[in-house]
Amino acid sequence: MMRPIIFMALWALCLMARAERPSEAVMDSCLLFDKAAPSISVTRFEGPEILVDEHSVPGYEIFTPTARSVAVKVGYATSKRGSNDFVFAGRYRGYIRTATALGAFKAERIESPSLAFYAVLREGPRQYLCVVESAAQGSAAFVRSAFVAAFPPKGSRYLALFYQVADVRQLKAFGAGATRDGN
Repeated sequence: MMRPIIFMALWALCLMARAERPSEAVMDSCLLFDKAAPSISVTRFEGPEILVDEHSVPGYEIFTPTARSVAVKVGYATSKRGSNDFVFAGRYRGYIRTATALGAFKAERIESPSLAFYAVLREGPRQYLCVVESAAQGSAAFVRSAFVAAFPPKGSRYLALFYQVADVRQLKAFGAGATRDGN
């Protein structure tokens, strides 16, 4: 029983070690939930609501935006038995506890997945899953946390996650280069 768990943990660590860190433009685009550079395209998963499913994955509550115009299902899964949450894009999963922190803050689960923003970012041939949360109000609403993962090569089931917390007002693209069209 422990061998498969240890093997999966080691496999996830190997994937993380080989995973290429997303560019600053990709991370900033996720945090801004908008284009931070002309080389980035943003496909937002915006729908009228977030679906909550407690049955499709045993032991998890699944949060999925209801966007109909997108080919891949994305979302967030909250573990009912501890801290084994993951983000997903189609069949790919990225576990929060394995996320690489880009900065001083270690990765933490999303407190309100139903309020998070979901998108797929593209930079050149690479696609990235973006899940961003801003849980505060007022001036603290500018502080956001983001999970970004490059879609893996065929044959892999896991997303190598990167995590960053930032005050978006401090990003180079804030107010200057960011666009509002999302393309």
